Amino acid sequence: MKRRKHDILIVDPAAHEPETAAYNRILMLFGELAEHQEFSLRSVVIKCPALSNDDPLETAFHEHRYAGVFGLGSTANVTDNPPWLPTMRQLLIENIFDKHIPFLGICFSHQMLGDLHEAKVDFIDNRHLLSTRRYQVPRGKQVTSPKMALLAATLGDNDYFSGNRKDGSFREAVALTRNWRENDWQRVFSVESRHLPLLPNYERVRKSIQSLWPKEFWSHTWHEQEVKKPHHPWDLHVAMTSPECEVDALVHPNKPIYSVQSHPETPHPTRDGDRLLKNFIYMCHLFNTEH
Repeated sequence: MKRRKHDILIVDPAAHEPETAAYNRILMLFGELAEHQEFSLRSVVIKCPALSNDDPLETAFHEHRYAGVFGLGSTANVTDNPPWLPTMRQLLIENIFDKHIPFLGICFSHQMLGDLHEAKVDFIDNRHLLSTRRYQVPRGKQVTSPKMALLAATLGDNDYFSGNRKDGSFREAVALTRNWRENDWQRVFSVESRHLPLLPNYERVRKSIQSLWPKEFWSHTWHEQEVKKPHHPWDLHVAMTSPECEVDALVHPNKPIYSVQSHPETPHPTRDGDRLLKNFIYMCHLFNTEH
């Protein structure tokens, strides 16, 4: 097995104070996976494009090669178009999105992704009825996309690198779907059962995902803007929804690009957020490893 020694990049678009609690959570989960000798990643690099004028985001892509990228939340709003946002967007497009490097956007970065794909980003409807303009509530989110279900799979802490049924299913599903196109993802659950024996990869992926499928995803939320689902066709799929937010998560049909409106990096008793973040890191490891 060849190891490339790539890194994970955290892009923190914080407008005032760095999101140190989010770093610590991601670093903790990264460290849990790094305890295994099979783990192919090396370290976590953190960049704050709005705060570090003397260390701009451009340098991150000159000095490192990345296996995956986290985009965090911010008190800034996408609709304000802060001066650092166009550069951040262009750097992510050129160095991450166009190169099919895994990306997981959270809150602000989720809204940025929607805006990049011509969806409207605006303030929450009826936000004046809320007791504060920002709110924090735990809520259930039904996973509605097979691709997001894989990312939010119910792997436990002891399932990674274990070779057991769950870990084997996760690895196989990632390997089989790595180069899938949009029609593959659309067909995996739409093909009639009697036709599945003729499409063995679809059958294997469907069984794998069904065995890992979380019925709900629980996460904390606090945001004042959200992605509005466009009325015209667009390049992203809505992957999670809830009564409070129609576009709670997005996935790209052809690239390993994911985003969530909520904050999985904030601890919740269900640990659903930890699993999603850890699965993403593990997926980056699997993509990064050449057999």
